[in-house]
Amino acid sequence: MNNQTYFAAQRWAKEQLSGQNIDPGSPRFLLKERHGWDDTHLLVHNRELMPDDEWQWFQGAVRRLLNDEPAQYIVGSAPFYGRTFIINHDVLIPEAETAELVDWVLKENSSAPLKVLDLGTGSGVIGITLALERPQWDVTLSDVSPAALMVAQKNMQRFNLNLRLVQSDLFANLVNEKYDLIVTNPPYISHDATALMDRSVLKYEPKLALFADENGLGFYHRLFATIASHLTSQGQLFGETGFDQEQAIQELLHRVDSTAQIEPRHDVAGKMRMIHVWDFSNVGGN
Repeated sequence: MNNQTYFAAQRWAKEQLSGQNIDPGSPRFLLKERHGWDDTHLLVHNRELMPDDEWQWFQGAVRRLLNDEPAQYIVGSAPFYGRTFIINHDVLIPEAETAELVDWVLKENSSAPLKVLDLGTGSGVIGITLALERPQWDVTLSDVSPAALMVAQKNMQRFNLNLRLVQSDLFANLVNEKYDLIVTNPPYISHDATALMDRSVLKYEPKLALFADENGLGFYHRLFATIASHLTSQGQLFGETGFDQEQAIQELLHRVDSTAQIEPRHDVAGKMRMIHVWDFSNVGGN
């Protein structure tokens, strides 16, 4: 029989993780997400004995942490924009930079009805959050990965939404569609940048959602070349980018579309992470 309290279990986990390059808050995160607790509730339960089955699970979870697996994948959920989303290894873990992108989109656009595309939706966090924050918007979620769309479907159900889901490589299955707003967190990492990446990302996050050709700009090259015919006359694009792509992505855009306007934006850490693009040539054309 297990005699570990929740407090003792966390102390044991801290000892196991000591000296490792692992977030020391991960064991607390595991317990809070498993039970839906906040810090206060975890503190309230600290002196209670952990059930035997949970102690077995917790020990296995800590072993997975030691093998570089992110805590969010272990519990199968992650917080984003004040809500908890289902995730698995088929989708990226939502990051703070993506929440900043959502913030920017919401601040630049009123609650007036818009037709919106979350392009490369993954778990659906961007599109679902926009739909929840702006109920008047007509939001479509698309992704090239059927497995990712299954996760997005579960999250839609979690939040009682009925949004359109489309499996598509860029606009291949959205041929005649036009949007007022397209938002994307696409693959933008160069294949040569693996030495700079965390082991946990390389081992566990989906490479399809991480890497792009052309030094990480291959997706944006294809998008800039085709987006004009999928935007309305005042249509706009918001996207997440790599921290080292500020100049390169602007040069790429103006090579592909000399009339388009682009505004880069830095995140709270001062790194280039987002773009806002509008006035594409032939907007609304074919």
